[in-house]
Amino acid sequence: MGCKNPPPTFYVSALRSTVEQAFEATWTALQARDPFRDFERDYELKATLRRKLMGLAVDGVTDPIELREWALEGLPR
Repeated sequence: MGCKNPPPTFYVSALRSTVEQAFEATWTALQARDPFRDFERDYELKATLRRKLMGLAVDGVTDPIELREWALEGLPR
């Protein structure tokens, strides 16, 4: 017997793509804010940013630009 409500794989895939776009845009903005920081090795900041973006997306923010703006507001300058 099949499942009546299969997992929304399209939604999950689209959400992952949106969060990845927002991550790249936010990461670029952070690099512009602090050009002397070693972003390549800042794994803690990367993890924090990913958690922040995923949390926002789960809460219903699905526009990459809006995700970037909300994420930047919560991160140090």
